[in-house]
Amino acid sequence: MDHTRHRQGSEVLIVGAGPTGMVAALVLAANRIPCRLIDRRATPTSSSRALGLQARSMELLAGLGLAEEVARDAYRLSGASIMRGDRELTRMPWLPPESPYPYTYVLPQQGLEAILRRRLGELGIDVAAGSELESLTQDEQSVTARLADGRELTADWLIGADGSRSSVRDGLGIPFTGEATGETYYLADAVLDPAPPVQDSAMWLGAEGPLMIMRLPGPDGLWRLFVDVTDRTAGDDRPAEPPPELLQALLDERGPTSTTIVRTDWISVYRTRVCLADRYRVGRAFLAGDAAHVFPPFGGQGMNLGIQDAVNLGWRLARVIRGAAPDLLDGYEAERRPVAAATITKVEARRRMYGIRNPLARGARDLLLRATAGSRALARQTSWENSQLDISYARRRPRPGAVPTEGDRLPDLPVTGGSLHDHLDPAHFTLINFAPVGGRADAVEPGDDPVLVRIDDESDPGGGTRAACGMRRGGYLLVRPDGHIAERGQDPSKVRILTAERG
Repeated sequence: MDHTRHRQGSEVLIVGAGPTGMVAALVLAANRIPCRLIDRRATPTSSSRALGLQARSMELLAGLGLAEEVARDAYRLSGASIMRGDRELTRMPWLPPESPYPYTYVLPQQGLEAILRRRLGELGIDVAAGSELESLTQDEQSVTARLADGRELTADWLIGADGSRSSVRDGLGIPFTGEATGETYYLADAVLDPAPPVQDSAMWLGAEGPLMIMRLPGPDGLWRLFVDVTDRTAGDDRPAEPPPELLQALLDERGPTSTTIVRTDWISVYRTRVCLADRYRVGRAFLAGDAAHVFPPFGGQGMNLGIQDAVNLGWRLARVIRGAAPDLLDGYEAERRPVAAATITKVEARRRMYGIRNPLARGARDLLLRATAGSRALARQTSWENSQLDISYARRRPRPGAVPTEGDRLPDLPVTGGSLHDHLDPAHFTLINFAPVGGRADAVEPGDDPVLVRIDDESDPGGGTRAACGMRRGGYLLVRPDGHIAERGQDPSKVRILTAERG
């Protein structure tokens, strides 16, 4: 896919060069829309709280030509164990979901940022580091950002991807509704020797809350430690970073019995908050990623939601800039904010379950976890949800293997020489025209947008892919640039009208 061409004209200013901001820039570049990217940080981050990339985000990164590089650098997580000392009580496996990227890919945020930044550089898009937003104003035609150094930048549109303490959100006056949960955690990246007696991810659910460890990529035996220290830091408004010897004491007291911290590469204190922006848009300015939603990292969902925000907003904005109806942009908040709200609900349920202090309640929780740990159906459903393949803009959650409908992600099903996802791209719609099994498809003229893909007996021998899409008798799926289904029907001659209505 050639994403190197740029079009002169409208410009988008992106504030924040984390994964969300850089993915937004890459989607705009794929659509030949010039953009400018600024970041308050003088240098790229050298540490990270965000770690995991789920299948849905990897599919979107594949559309930008980046997923294979991410997969090469990442550690592929296979599940999580619940431990008591050195003994495994239960294990919750991640059953590979129906995706070409069927794992949780553990890659610290700085590693992903390096990959994204290199790709931007190849496209000639620089990040203006050390450029801090001070205020912004807008009118019906443009947005003007005033920087701390006195410069002013004017663009037709603005994306605020500048994190949980977003200056864009403050400048737009958007309430960030929520609160601190009252919990404090120590985080550390540490080399452990000997290796803990776990496969690659584990938690100890004790009287003082969870202690969790996760294997990180690389040959050094590096692990992420995540320790609830809420009880120990109660009343301390600004708890200090713990020395390595304190981390070792906590590990000895609450985790494996014979694991030593040989080296710490990074230590931090994390106080959890749960907040959701009341709106994702004011006029010509939008919020995305942590600027729009923050929550504790139980399940590794936050960075993934930001990447998906960026793709959803990016393709809409590109098409409006190229002349589509402006109300196409209304779908961004209408689709993405409910996804964030639903994710917060799930994460909060996990946080409360893991942090139970009452001994009777903890006993009941542990019995429940043991009783359900062997359920393959539950493991499959949990893996499907964690992968974020269940995210749909329809009014119901799709089940694994269900026939996809409007709003669902297009499943990545096999066709001769590849799969359906090979034909998707963030720069165009895709019209998949299905011939009846044993019959012929209606003739449709190929075009640049939508790009036409014919599925017939030659490309789908036996009709398995057509059956999975509910198309054994023929029909069509119109797929959006973000891989979600815009329309399904029987008469593909109407698709040009449908595409025009959607930009």
